[in-house]
Amino acid sequence: ERLRRLLDPSGLPVPLTKGEYSLLKAFLASPQRPLTREFLVQATKINDDVFDRSIDVQVLRLRRKLQEAPDYPRMIRTERGVGYL
Repeated sequence: ERLRRLLDPSGLPVPLTKGEYSLLKAFLASPQRPLTREFLVQATKINDDVFDRSIDVQVLRLRRKLQEAPDYPRMIRTERGVGYL
């Protein structure tokens, strides 16, 4: 059985929303490849009536959960004019 969970460095579980989990899966499936907002909207199965900028909010939330300093991202970087890497 596959477990869907994220643990912090001390081994404590980090709660993820379905959207954050889908976003994380998309990044893990395409390491070191820039992903557009449009691609991420499709990957997270967000409804068509949601603006692609909502991905920015989800990325920010995921950064906060993955990194100690989300203002200086190392894991999910913004590629201006492209999307996220």
